[in-house]
Amino acid sequence: MTRRSIVLLGGPDSGKTNYIGRLWPSFKKRKGVLRAERLPDDIAYVDGAVEHLMQGSFAPRSDRNLEVGRADFSISVRGAHGNGNLSELMVPDISGELWTRMVATFEISQEWLDVLNEAQGAVVFVRAHSDQIVQPLDWVTARNILRLDMKDGSATVSLEEDGHELDTAVEGNALPAKIESSSSTYQAGESAELPSEHDLPSQVLLCELLRYLNLYLADRENGARPRVSVVVAAWDLLDPEVRAAGPMTYLRNEFPLFAGRLADPGRLDVKLFGLSVVGGDLADDQEFRDRFFERDISEQGWVVVQDSEVLRNDEDVMLPIAWAMGD
Repeated sequence: MTRRSIVLLGGPDSGKTNYIGRLWPSFKKRKGVLRAERLPDDIAYVDGAVEHLMQGSFAPRSDRNLEVGRADFSISVRGAHGNGNLSELMVPDISGELWTRMVATFEISQEWLDVLNEAQGAVVFVRAHSDQIVQPLDWVTARNILRLDMKDGSATVSLEEDGHELDTAVEGNALPAKIESSSSTYQAGESAELPSEHDLPSQVLLCELLRYLNLYLADRENGARPRVSVVVAAWDLLDPEVRAAGPMTYLRNEFPLFAGRLADPGRLDVKLFGLSVVGGDLADDQEFRDRFFERDISEQGWVVVQDSEVLRNDEDVMLPIAWAMGD
């Protein structure tokens, strides 16, 4: 038996838990390109995600303690709709908060290094419209904080508006409660803190995750490069024009640094997917919600597969994992 380990990665609220919850009904109903010989008996967080989906809602962001935020499971599966060789599939789910902290501090435990060294593929998640996405400061178009002169624990923030400079003195690293100009407003109660090293822009986090995978993922059994599926979750929430352009165009517009890194993936073999876990908007589309309850959950959802510049839709939500496995 060949043992293959696939790692699911992403920042906070990236869609991993709901995706795993959606996989379970397909495994139980024996639908999709992967077939499970036997499912683990007790995976509480997966069962909770499935329960939320069955009730017509998505699982909320996890508030598990960072140190115990693991939910590993292992299943024996066959590829090719059950006709492939039997393999042991391990899916170690590492919480987004834990990975964010690792990347921010450059401290990764030997335990997690071992997880990556044993893995031959990965699925990296990005969720569209997530309120947990951290955007980089827009220094140019916002035309704010053009000069920050630090002197004896104080600073002067210089803003430029219509050719005039607006200087505001600050103490330490605290910005004033409110700075206004025609281009933007900063307001955060009594004061606003300058970004810390832990407030990483999401695309920086994604680039670092890809760097770790490039360094530590194992080659596949046949010597081929390790595979990484990049999944843009909540694909159905994007405008039709954005969806028609495909996942790579979306990443170039929203995460240009990460998209540039994907264009030069090193020793990795990368494929892009768009994902809708249930196939529509359960929160704001009542018509879709009514249709959702009329069908089994294993028949809901779809993926968009990007082959070069060609897009195709597929109802099998298992495809990102299957491709990362090499099936």
